[in-house]
Amino acid sequence: MVVDPPAVNAALARDAGLAYPILADPELHAIDAYGLRHAGAGPGGHDIAYSASVLVDAAGVVRWQTVTDNFRRRPLPATVLAAVDALGAAAH
Repeated sequence: MVVDPPAVNAALARDAGLAYPILADPELHAIDAYGLRHAGAGPGGHDIAYSASVLVDAAGVVRWQTVTDNFRRRPLPATVLAAVDALGAAAH
């Protein structure tokens, strides 16, 4: 989820060959709801979202997250999959 408008995200997803949409939150409503506003960190000092990976359950409860101020640092896929597996095991 990013602060860019939907049209910008759609073009990026298309150009990058992504098979999924990039969610747009230009008013930062969802970003604020999850406490992910990175104040003044965007171009021209605009607010953007922290780089985050978040697992949210069907009730909207955050069950796992990792947040960084460096968009180049992302969790390894194995780390995310382990978190998903742990959530599945906890549900049983």
